[in-house]
Order: sequence, then structure tokens, then C-alpha cells
Amino acid sequence: MTTVYVAKDGQITEAVGQQPKDALLFISPNKSFEDMLKEEKAQTQSAIELIRSRFAAAKRH
Repeated sequence: MTTVYVAKDGQITEAVGQQPKDALLFISPNKSFEDMLKEEKAQTQSAIELIRSRFAAAKRH
């Protein structure tokens, strides 16, 4: 059985029942839900580090 996930308001959860029209539904046969959350957290951390480094560089000038 394939699991369907829904992305709504920046949150990814397993789709259960009817979903709103503006929700993004997708499947991920090669990754578990936990793997997707780990990847999302890693991407967020790298974006935060990039922002911090750019603020630090801007303060130096």
C-alpha cells in the first residue's frame, strides 16, 4: 500500500480523509515520512546557517 502525504500551511502530514482543495497531495514510495521530515529539517538548518552567515558578513562591512 502506498502512503499519501499532504502539504498544507507548511506542514507535511499523512493524508487521512478528504483534504482541502488548496492542499498539495503527493506520494513518496522511496522515502518514509520520518526520512522526509529529517530532510526538511536539514534543509531548514542550512537555510538558517546561510542567512546567519550573510547577516554576519553584512555587519562586517
